[in-house]
Amino acid sequence: MDTPTIGVLGTGDFAAYFIAALRNGGYTGHILLSPHSPAKAERLAAEQGCTVASDDTAMLAESDWLLLAVRPEQLPSALPKLALRSGQLLLSAVAGLTVDELRSAIGNDVAIIRIMPSSYIGVLQDGLLPIYPGCAEVEAVLGRAGKLLVFDTEKQIELSMIGACLSGWMYRFVGSLEAWFVERGLTPAQARQIVAGNILGAAGNALARPDISLETVSDEIATPGTYTQLGLDYLRDKNSFHPWNEALTLVSDRLNLKR
Repeated sequence: MDTPTIGVLGTGDFAAYFIAALRNGGYTGHILLSPHSPAKAERLAAEQGCTVASDDTAMLAESDWLLLAVRPEQLPSALPKLALRSGQLLLSAVAGLTVDELRSAIGNDVAIIRIMPSSYIGVLQDGLLPIYPGCAEVEAVLGRAGKLLVFDTEKQIELSMIGACLSGWMYRFVGSLEAWFVERGLTPAQARQIVAGNILGAAGNALARPDISLETVSDEIATPGTYTQLGLDYLRDKNSFHPWNEALTLVSDRLNLKR
């Protein structure tokens, strides 16, 4: 099925950038939106060529696939609505909600695929789109939205969800560095280019060289006597990278405690 009709339960930011990525990738299929948040749904429909369903029952009846894109705290009210019929497919973008937990809510006759694209996927070509389990039919459609990373185990996609938090944290990190440059004379636009451009370049280089350790790449740049080494040595002395690992552990522990 190249262009399934996709129903969307939840019309917040996640649904917006996921649908934008699909449309940017050339997906022309029918997308039906839940009317639960009318203003958001109408805006998204106008921006991305979607249709706001009359109600959730009508949306489910017309959909081949359903995207569950609600926040964890909205699950108690959302799960009872998942009256999917045999042969439909559920795409879940809810962090921490396992396939088994979804299965207990909707039954055994519906295929369940978990996804967790990051917030930049709507504007950045080939943004990362984790998926579990693999499914050729789903991959053919979602491959238009970004670069698929198909996982073999549910634990792996759980870790990818924790990793997706990094993008949210990076905006604050980039913003703090931008402010330093602006305070010293760059315009905000120039500071954005300098900071985000260098981070994007480093990330691109890291992805382009998977066969070499990132420590080696850093050592190639931060050679003795360079300004890069001067700053890097200071960051190491302050153990400044460790809090990022601690934050990842904090999120991981919270997910595990939820269970």
